[in-house]
Amino acid sequence: MRKEFVIALDMGTSGCHAVAVRADGSAAAQCYLPLTPQRTEAGISQYHAAQLDQTARLALHAVLDKVGPQRVASLAIVSQRSTVVLWDKSTGEPVGPVLTWEDGRAQEQAQQAPLSQEEVHLRTGLYKTPFFSAPKIAWMLQHAPQAHQALRRGQLCAAPVASYVVWKLTGGHVFATDYALAQRTLLLNIQTLGWDESLCRAFEIDPNILPTLQPTAADYGTYVYQGIPIPITVCGADQQAAAVYFGLQPQKSLINYGTGAFWLYHTGEKPIFLPGLLTSLGASDNAGKSNYLLEGPVNAAASTLLWLKAQGIAFDEVETDDLCRAAENPLWLLPALGGLGAPYWDFTVSPAVEGLSSRTRKPDWVAGAVRGIAFLLADIGSYLQENGLPVTGPVQISGGLSRVEYLISFQAGLLQIPLEVSSCEDATVLGAALLAFKQIDKNLQFTPDKKTVEPTFSAIRARELYAAWQAFVRRARQVPVHESEKVCGCRHTSSAV
Repeated sequence: MRKEFVIALDMGTSGCHAVAVRADGSAAAQCYLPLTPQRTEAGISQYHAAQLDQTARLALHAVLDKVGPQRVASLAIVSQRSTVVLWDKSTGEPVGPVLTWEDGRAQEQAQQAPLSQEEVHLRTGLYKTPFFSAPKIAWMLQHAPQAHQALRRGQLCAAPVASYVVWKLTGGHVFATDYALAQRTLLLNIQTLGWDESLCRAFEIDPNILPTLQPTAADYGTYVYQGIPIPITVCGADQQAAAVYFGLQPQKSLINYGTGAFWLYHTGEKPIFLPGLLTSLGASDNAGKSNYLLEGPVNAAASTLLWLKAQGIAFDEVETDDLCRAAENPLWLLPALGGLGAPYWDFTVSPAVEGLSSRTRKPDWVAGAVRGIAFLLADIGSYLQENGLPVTGPVQISGGLSRVEYLISFQAGLLQIPLEVSSCEDATVLGAALLAFKQIDKNLQFTPDKKTVEPTFSAIRARELYAAWQAFVRRARQVPVHESEKVCGCRHTSSAV
């Protein structure tokens, strides 16, 4: 029987999405299951590993049953990047909670690692923060007795979510990860593409607990379903997969609006190290060839709207656009959930609001939150341009929040460049599937369906709004003007995009 499908499995922060993809990029069947971290108090965000395994299998099996496993050429598995799973390889059982990328309990472990931020950045492209995996692993070894016991017996495994799913699906035969996911551990040397002994020593982590390193597109073993073997040919990172789907080219940008938001800027085949932004590896093909991205993470995008609801501002997601357009006095709202990401890297600041009055209504709260997301991304665009990296249109746009037309229109106005919005909400799974299909036909491409959004207000208005935003952020961070210009040891000036 003809092998006509690739099944891509995306283990996101808020859900697990499995899609059977045809060679033309169309979906034959899909299954989405929610995957909600436990957030019992501030700074805590965790899963149980069994929850990840069970959800992945339920979604995967639902799609396999619909299309028939005998018609599936391969599986492609991608995941959120900095969430880390620790388990005992002799039993397959987890040795503690799965700390998500949002979890901030490892702040002390991050700070105590005896390497400077500059050195960490040059080695990894990242920074010492509790949101990457190495401090989380160190925290687990100090606070989860089972993890420490497994380490002493030489049975401990620590890896990103996609690697854990691969290990489970292959019955423990394959313990591997790709370079892009490995980078998010804060233990990969981006120059040598190997586990870095100095970083492992700094975080007191035995490199033997870490997975084998491979390209994103490679042999990740076989999953046997109903007696039929299905090769796993992709294991990688969600944002990198989305960039593959859009065919991101050098000096071009992609903004993905998900639980958090990410600005990806393609720098070509050589890394650029810019303090204030992350230097990330792109997805690598089966020849091991990769590219590099500058990345600006915004900690909270869709999670900002969830936070707003938790404050008692109740609304349905489908109302977001109408509420924004109905706003007469939008609030100034800094969505600093878990602090600020790029280019500030300030984890001391909390969400802040200005402009409340007796006239404030629900639409003003919602519009303020949505604008806050757009402003934080404009900060990244501004910072790229200030450092000699041209931000030219069109910027490609993806992710669930891209459906909020008010957000995208306001973003285009702030940036003063056109945005190309994909109607596809599955860029991550389609990018993963495309990587798998390219191992069958290297010339295969998908053609995203896009619409262009032009700026709806003038450059003068954009500069006025951005200047007001920067003044608001300075007040929220409680720093004077000259101090607010310092970002990760570099100077962050105040010109708008």
